[in-house]
Amino acid sequence: MAKKVAISGYYGFKNFGDELILSILTDRLKSQNADVTVFSVDPEFTAQSYGVKAVRTFNPVDVIKTLAATDVLISGGGSLFQDATSVKSVIYYAFVLGLAQLLGKKTIIFAQGVGPLYNPLSRFLVKTLFRKCDYLSVRDEKSLNLLQSWGLKAELVPDPAYSLTIPPCEKENVLGVQLREFSGMDENFLQNLARAVDVNPKVFSLQKSLDFEVCQNFAELTGGELVEDNLIEELSRVEVLVSMRFHALIVALKAGVKCAVINYDPKVQTLAETYGLPLIEFTDSPDVIAQKLRNAAAADIQKNSYPWENLLKFVC
Repeated sequence: MAKKVAISGYYGFKNFGDELILSILTDRLKSQNADVTVFSVDPEFTAQSYGVKAVRTFNPVDVIKTLAATDVLISGGGSLFQDATSVKSVIYYAFVLGLAQLLGKKTIIFAQGVGPLYNPLSRFLVKTLFRKCDYLSVRDEKSLNLLQSWGLKAELVPDPAYSLTIPPCEKENVLGVQLREFSGMDENFLQNLARAVDVNPKVFSLQKSLDFEVCQNFAELTGGELVEDNLIEELSRVEVLVSMRFHALIVALKAGVKCAVINYDPKVQTLAETYGLPLIEFTDSPDVIAQKLRNAAAADIQKNSYPWENLLKFVC
């Protein structure tokens, strides 16, 4: 009999990285004949996009009914348990996780980044609930070290996006640029990047609420084309991609695209250092940026496959 699986995460917000992970996860679960329900802020979008059931994230009646009927709760991926901006998200995801455990369900932490956890309540909730989970997997050393300091056993896993399969496609002679709002990025950097690009690029907006304005402005600045749809296919076709976002880089590298990385977050810095990709700083001059774009590199990232068997054994 098919297992019923509920998925809790940052879904329905139309963030490219989170939606990519959800797509990969639901495909894997459905391949095991699992009956999948996703908690989403846009249930109609999620159900239609992935061929699963979906209920509204913040509808407590629907969440409780779903958990009562499920066999397994998967919490993740992403960075759900962190209070850098607010403790509210920790409380919500802890509520879902704790309720599932109270109802006697299997609970899994899936490829998460854990922390920072500044608030004592956050640390208490996460430590207590994670201790009762059936399987813990984290995506970075810092999260692993935190859980180990609490005496918890967790598996360090690559991002699920490494499992993405992208069919070969013909490359276009075009540069792709992917930007997002960030406190360290100012008009001076955008002007320097535009001077370094000196072509009509494709500019990728991966989450309208966070990056549409800056991407639209850069497209106008360079005479480029703003791209919002068919993102995996469009990212796969560019010759070179300069990107801030981790998952855009993973998709491009999987497709054999040469990449350069804009350094705004430790995870993209680590990616660049691991695969020898040029790292563009916000303080770089146009000449320096242009040189780094010329040094953009492809990388073989096929070996970092996700260990699905350790997760799927709970849903088979």
